[in-house]
Amino acid sequence: MIHVICPNPALDRSIFVSSFKPNTIIRPDRVRDVLGGKGFNVIRPFFHLNYTDYKVHTLLGGYIGHSLQKMISDNQVNVEVTHISENNRVCSIVINENENNTYQIYEQGPTIQNEELNIFTQKILDQTKPNDLVIFSGSLPIGVSAEFYKSLILKLQEKNIKCLLDSSADALKSGIQSKPWLVKINDEEFLELIGENKDYSEDDMISFIKQYSLTNNLIVTLGSKGIIAKFDDVIYKVDQPKIKAINPIASGDIFLGILAKKLTDKADLEETLIEACSYSLSNCLHWYPNIDSKEIQYFINEIKIKQI
Repeated sequence: MIHVICPNPALDRSIFVSSFKPNTIIRPDRVRDVLGGKGFNVIRPFFHLNYTDYKVHTLLGGYIGHSLQKMISDNQVNVEVTHISENNRVCSIVINENENNTYQIYEQGPTIQNEELNIFTQKILDQTKPNDLVIFSGSLPIGVSAEFYKSLILKLQEKNIKCLLDSSADALKSGIQSKPWLVKINDEEFLELIGENKDYSEDDMISFIKQYSLTNNLIVTLGSKGIIAKFDDVIYKVDQPKIKAINPIASGDIFLGILAKKLTDKADLEETLIEACSYSLSNCLHWYPNIDSKEIQYFINEIKIKQI
C-alpha cells in the first residue's frame, strides 16, 4: 500500500478574474474549490487510474476542515483523519486569464497541539506495514518540529518501509538526514542543500548528484530542462519537449504520485520516469490540477531518456 503523509492540507481556491487592480471591487468570473495540500495533489493520478490501494494521513479541523471532509467523502478518497482544534488553511490562487498571470496567497494554517500530533503519528505507525511505501509531502504546520519527518522516517525504516521525501526548508534539511529511500527536490533546493551557487551546467549537476550520498535514489527537477535522476548509482537524464505552461502548481506532486504508483507495480524504471514526466507536463497545461489521457500519450512519445 502507498501511504501519503499530508500534515498541512488546505482548501485550494482558484479565483478567475478579468482584471486584478488595487483599490477596487473585483468580482470573479468563476471560483473553483478543490482538496489542497501537496499530499492530496500526489494522489490525483490515483483517481485518473482508478487506483485505490492508498491512504492519505492528514489533520482536519474547523469549518474549513469540515469542507475538506465533505470533499473527501464526495470523492471517495481513502483518508485517515486526525481531528484538530484549530481551523485548516485556505490557499487562494487568483488567476488573471487575460494577462496569463497568477497570484498565490497561501495561509499559514493551524497550530497543531502535542496531543494531536501524537495521535497522528501513532496512527501512521499502527497502519503501516513492511514493504509499504510512504510519501512525506509538503510543509509542516505550526507546532510541528522540523525534526518530525526525520523521526518518523527512521521509525518506519526500521519496519522495512520505503520512504519518499518531498519537502522544503528545514523539514527537508532535517528529513534527509534520515537517509530516506528516495528524495525528490528541485534544482534550487538541491544546490542550497549542498552549498553550491545557482550558476551551474548540466555536467555540474550530474557531478553533484553522483557525489551526493545521503540517499541512494535522488530525483532533481530542472523545470523546463527536464529531470536528472539517480537510482542505485545509475544516472538518468530525462529531456522533455518545450511547452507553453499555463500553471505548474501541483505538477511536481503529480509526478511523485505516478512515480510511486509505477514503482509499487515494479514497472520498468525508464518507462516510469517518462510516464511521471508526462503526467506532470499535462497538468502544466491547465489552470488548476488536471490530467488528460491524450496529452499524456503525446508526451510519452515526445520525452527522451538516456543513461549517463
